[in-house]
Amino acid sequence: MPSGSVVLEVLEGPAAGKVFTFRGIETFLLGRSENSHLCLDDDLVVSRNHLQIEIDPPRCFVRDLKSANGTFVNGERIVERWLDNGDTISGGRTFIRVRIEETDKASLGVTETGDVFVSLGKTDLMQLPPARVGGYQLQEQIGSGTTGVVYKAVQQETGKIVAVKLISPSMITNDLIINSMVREASVLCKLSHKRIVRFIDTGVANGHVFLIMEYVAAIDLMAILRGMTTSVRIRVACGLIRQVLDGLSHVHEQGVIHRDIKPRNILVSQQDGGLKAKLADFGLAKCFADAGLDRFSGEHEIKGTLSYMAPEQMRSSRDATPQSDLFSVAATLYTLISDAPVYACSNGRVSIDTILSNGPTPIQQHVPQATAQLIHFFNRGLAHDPGCRFGNATKMRESLASLSKG
Repeated sequence: MPSGSVVLEVLEGPAAGKVFTFRGIETFLLGRSENSHLCLDDDLVVSRNHLQIEIDPPRCFVRDLKSANGTFVNGERIVERWLDNGDTISGGRTFIRVRIEETDKASLGVTETGDVFVSLGKTDLMQLPPARVGGYQLQEQIGSGTTGVVYKAVQQETGKIVAVKLISPSMITNDLIINSMVREASVLCKLSHKRIVRFIDTGVANGHVFLIMEYVAAIDLMAILRGMTTSVRIRVACGLIRQVLDGLSHVHEQGVIHRDIKPRNILVSQQDGGLKAKLADFGLAKCFADAGLDRFSGEHEIKGTLSYMAPEQMRSSRDATPQSDLFSVAATLYTLISDAPVYACSNGRVSIDTILSNGPTPIQQHVPQATAQLIHFFNRGLAHDPGCRFGNATKMRESLASLSKG
C-alpha cells in the first residue's frame, strides 16, 4: 500500500510552476517527446527522452536516459540514483524540486524495536545490504560515493575497522557503474600515500561488488570551520589543503587525475590534537596519459561536480588534466574559507553558462578580510586558462605555506 506521496515541483524553466503529485507507483518521463509527462519541446538542450523518475512512495529514483547534455541532481551529473527529500533535479533549463512526504514509519526502514536497517534514498529497500561481505561484518552506513554506498565494517578475523563500498545487486547490470568501480580499484592499487585513503581489497560476495578501504573517523569539517574566526579559518583551511596537495602530487606522479575533488571527498579526522586530511573517492579518476582516448568518458561528456569543475572539464571530461584537478582544489579551498560556491548561483544551483561565461566570484566579495596574497592565489588557481594556473600540485602547495602559518 502507498506510504506517503512524492511531489515534483518545477522551479525553473518553460514549465515553471507546475506541480506533479504521486501517491502510488508511477513512472515520470521528461523530454521533448510528445509522450513525456513533462514535454519540453521548446528546450533544445533537453533530449527527446531525457530522464525518467521511478516513484513508489516514499521511494523515488531518477535515471538519465543517455541524454546528450546530462541529468543533474544538486548540481552533480548522475547516471542514476535514489532521491532524498529536497533534492533538485535539472535537465536543460528545467529545475525540479523533490518533496517526499512519508506517512508509514516502516517505509523509513525502522523496525518495531526502533532499529534502523536501511537509509532511505541510498539503498534499494527491496534489496537490503548483506550482513557481511568477504569476511567483513557491516555496521552503519557512513556515506555514499560516486559509484556506491559506503559502510563502516569490522573484519571478523582481526576485529579491524574498515570502510566497505558496495554496489547493490540491482545496479550490478549497469556497465557504467561496474566499470567505475573496477576503475576505482585499479587506480587505488597504484596509490600509496598517507594523504590518500588506502585501498585494501576488492571482490564479489552474495551478488554485491565491493571495495574494502581504510576507515577514516571523519568529522564535520564545515561545522568546525564555521566556529572559527576568519583569520583562523583561513589558516586551518589552507593547512588542510596543503595536506591534500601533498597527496595529489603523488596521484599525479602516478599518471592519474582525480576529476572530482570537492569538500565531500576530503575526509578530515582529529589526530594527536590536530586535523588530518585524506583524499577519497576515486570513482571518476583516470590516467591522464590516455586523455582523449578514454572509452569510459565519451566526447563532450561531463563527469564531476559542477561547482568545483574546471571550464575545460566542463566541456569534455576526456580532456581533463592535472591542472583541472588544481582548479578543483582551489574551488574547494574557496568554499572552505567562504562557505560559498565559486560560481554565483541561486538556491545552490549553478548553470553551465555561468561557469563558462561569468567565471568565479572574487573571493573578497565573500571574505572582505582576504589578503592580497590570498586573492592572488585564487586568481591564479581559478584561472580560466589551464596554462595560467600553478604548474603542479607541489608548487600550488608551496604557495599556501605562509597562509597556513600564524
